[in-house]
Amino acid sequence: MLDLEKRAVEIRKTLIQTVSQTGGHLASNLGVVELTLALHHVFDFSQDKILFDVGHQSYVHKLVTDREQEFSTLRTRGGVGPFSDPSESSWDHFISGHAGTALAAAVGIAKAYPEKQIVVIVGDASIANGHSMEALNYIGGEKIENILVILNDNGMSIGRNVGSLSKFLRKVMLSSHYLSLRNEIRAFVDKIQARAIKDTLERMEISVKNFLFPSSVAENFGYIFLGTIDGHNIKELVDTLSKAKKRKGPLFLHVKTVKGKGYKFAEKNTEKFHGIAPFDLSTGSVVNSSESYSSIFGNKIKELSGRDERVFAITAGMLSGTGLKKMADLYPERVLDTGIAEGFAATMAAGLAISGKKPYLCIYSTFLQRSFSQIVHDVSIQNLPVRFIIDRAGIVGEDGKTHHGLHDLSFLLSIPNIMVLNPTTKEELEQILDFSLEYQEGPLAIRIPRDRAYSYPDTKKWEFGKWQEIQSGKNTLFIAVGSMLKEILDLKLSGTTIVAAASLRPLDKEYIKNHFSQYKNIIVCEENYKEASFFQYLLNELDSMGIQRKIDSISLRSFIIGHGQRKELLEEYGLSGAKLLRRIEEIVNGGKE
Repeated sequence: MLDLEKRAVEIRKTLIQTVSQTGGHLASNLGVVELTLALHHVFDFSQDKILFDVGHQSYVHKLVTDREQEFSTLRTRGGVGPFSDPSESSWDHFISGHAGTALAAAVGIAKAYPEKQIVVIVGDASIANGHSMEALNYIGGEKIENILVILNDNGMSIGRNVGSLSKFLRKVMLSSHYLSLRNEIRAFVDKIQARAIKDTLERMEISVKNFLFPSSVAENFGYIFLGTIDGHNIKELVDTLSKAKKRKGPLFLHVKTVKGKGYKFAEKNTEKFHGIAPFDLSTGSVVNSSESYSSIFGNKIKELSGRDERVFAITAGMLSGTGLKKMADLYPERVLDTGIAEGFAATMAAGLAISGKKPYLCIYSTFLQRSFSQIVHDVSIQNLPVRFIIDRAGIVGEDGKTHHGLHDLSFLLSIPNIMVLNPTTKEELEQILDFSLEYQEGPLAIRIPRDRAYSYPDTKKWEFGKWQEIQSGKNTLFIAVGSMLKEILDLKLSGTTIVAAASLRPLDKEYIKNHFSQYKNIIVCEENYKEASFFQYLLNELDSMGIQRKIDSISLRSFIIGHGQRKELLEEYGLSGAKLLRRIEEIVNGGKE
């Protein structure tokens, strides 16, 4: 055990040092060091399978498998990825990034490999996700014997249930003598059909466990509950896991851990260090912090809440990430956090809207995908004025393939009644948010990127359904969607017309009718997949308007984009810098883009 304890110290140093340089999920990984080491000590995951729900706590797993030498490249382009990913390593058995997927995937894997042990680590937030609960129910109901569920409960302290009595009873309940005796008694009682005796024995057992083990509700799902243990006591972890390995399941183990353990700044501010940018080791302060679109929204929603008491903000477990902290501090009763339950959040927003309130559903683009049915059924069909604040729209950067916001625009433009706005500057965002407060005609989607805010002081007063001509010229017209305005302006193209197209639906049909015929080239620039893009939507609308003319698209092809710095990825895929200029020249000069 001394070797494992020494290794735990080394790993914590590596985690803190690396994440201070690359950014990433620090607090959660510091909390699972001993648990991960114990799991790899007991199980052979070259044969058995380990799945991490969400996967942001898989850094230690990466370090103890085949990625230690390159771990310093964490979250960088071509380096170690931010989540578990089978395409990165054979030690990773399922992709992760979103909550609630691991247990469901474990069922399929367990059915395919009944001879292997399937271990699932799920957090105390993601286990409450509906997807997780459905899988938990299925595993317990079907009595899938080769699954061990480990609940990583990363509260701030170890509770009383990790005392000596708890340890003693856990040893008894894991022993073969106890399990054998329990089964024999149950079989005997069943045989003589003494229902009253059986009920009494079961109530006694449940009462004792409920007193000692808060998480023994797992037994009601059909699991063998292994108790609650200290997630930082390696000996205790190894002993418990070794015994669990010999038992048939389904098994459920409750592990208490301390989020951020071993780094005082992370322990004191777990929310900040859940996902953090590069920071100063000595102070814990973020390096090169700048104003983001999320922070601008946070300031504005606080202001709007003060102006109108009907304003409510809803988030699905992303209070700080979506900029709601300031509003929550001032008006806590009007900030509703559903936890990781995006579909529920959307329908709750619909309930508020139909009751005369002004709900703002604040959600990352990648997680909005999980509420598609509710957006259609509960919001769109009823044409309810829910305001969707879609953060991280477009390429997100270091969080990679599971977190890019490259689908929301495509499906939103396919849903009736929803108006879609994509501000191009800080000034436009602030004006659009002011407008949103009084907009009651139906649902409204406002998309913002994960980027530092771009200020363009010469922006005119924004109008709903209107585009702004930022630069006037001849021959070539650029229709810049959202973040692409900055990229086009940075090229300093003289003699061209550049339009800031913040209003995607409704279109500025007046501008289209009056100006499109003047240009030889019309190029739509957007940070989205071409196959289901604003460009395609515009083509359809032009056809319905009876306008037949060629327009071109600068966007992304539909393929999976990995991780790296946002600016780096934009440049690599031709949406920034020299490659963007080359794509423009090919179109203007008559070549194929």
